[in-house]
Amino acid sequence: MGEPRKEVAAQITNQFRRRNSMVYDLSCEGVHLTISLTGAGEGEEVSEWRAEAHARQATERPTVVGTGPTRGDALTEVARAWTAKNGSWGFPALNWEAVGQALRAVRAA
Repeated sequence: MGEPRKEVAAQITNQFRRRNSMVYDLSCEGVHLTISLTGAGEGEEVSEWRAEAHARQATERPTVVGTGPTRGDALTEVARAWTAKNGSWGFPALNWEAVGQALRAVRAA
């Protein structure tokens, strides 16, 4: 029998409103991540979502941005752009599935 598989989890440590965005601070495998989600559109109608993410460990906080018709699509684009950085400086490897689960749990994605 092999070792039991360790469940990787991301946990939201803080969430708040900043102007017209919701900001989520998360902890995932020792990485502290900030994601902001902003809707763009006319009045109550949101036609596009914008997600921005950066790791708080990096002093200059390089950021990736993704857009999409839903919050989930914008988050998927951020995950894709982050993963494409392949662990380069400022973009540590992350379990984006766990991040997505944490955000879906609070209806953010």
